[in-house]
Amino acid sequence: IKHRIYTLFAEKVISSHPDNGLVYPFWGNYPFLSGLVKFKLVFLQHGITKDNISRWLNKSDKNISLIVTASKLELESFFKYHYNYHRDVPQLLGFPRYDALEKKEDYREIVIMPSWRRYFHHSTKEKILKSNYFKIYNTLINDHSLIDFCKKHGYKLIFKPHPNVYRFIELFETNDYVTIDSTSNSYNDIFTHASLIITDYSSIAFDFAYLKKPVIYYHYAKDYHFDLEESYFDYKTMGFGEVVDNHEELIDLIMEYVENECEMKDQYIKRVDDFFEFNDKNNCKRVYDAIKKMDYD
Repeated sequence: IKHRIYTLFAEKVISSHPDNGLVYPFWGNYPFLSGLVKFKLVFLQHGITKDNISRWLNKSDKNISLIVTASKLELESFFKYHYNYHRDVPQLLGFPRYDALEKKEDYREIVIMPSWRRYFHHSTKEKILKSNYFKIYNTLINDHSLIDFCKKHGYKLIFKPHPNVYRFIELFETNDYVTIDSTSNSYNDIFTHASLIITDYSSIAFDFAYLKKPVIYYHYAKDYHFDLEESYFDYKTMGFGEVVDNHEELIDLIMEYVENECEMKDQYIKRVDDFFEFNDKNNCKRVYDAIKKMDYD
């Protein structure tokens, strides 16, 4: 009850998620109380917006007052697609949580972090087992040559898929070396500790690359649920690491990175520098100042 009262009297709500069910704690009663809610919603984002998600994040549905972005290209995408926000709503400020990211070299972890697929929402376990997604990643985390190589070089292997995959996590075959992580451990800890990540289309690659750590994109099939033609981000020309489409090439590339102490290559460091507007640990201050300025607008 206290939470609901605070919400009714709030002037601003600051959240990394903008969905009504998370922002408004009234459940099914929200339509009857919406007229009492006067706060301005600040959307910090929980990942770089690289795809056209205007059908979900548009003004008529979310009515956000401030959207925090971290890149000029990301900012421009809010005006390119039909989000329909006034030009002063999306602002280039940098993500506050990036200020807390640290680069630590001593954990020697390789983390496999694929995104999810929309069809998972209505899939049975039988359908998941037959999917390319399951077969590809189950094969990867049980590849004996990769496991033996990582053992030899002292690197841990961790499989941490998107939380929307957790209800199927027990379907993946286990072994005595690869950790299958379905916990709610801090993603900042993962970014800080990991030496290399393998993903497909997940926006976590931006967070990891922000630390100048190497990324490999595994695009084994065109089964992503967003239309890549409507994304400003081209993985091959703008990505922060190599794009591979088959298992053998991926294994070879992982081994190459391990043999070179998982150093990000110069061409990808330049892409990181070109993409992100800020890397100065002042994102929190810029966002705070922008929120305070809302009092006078």
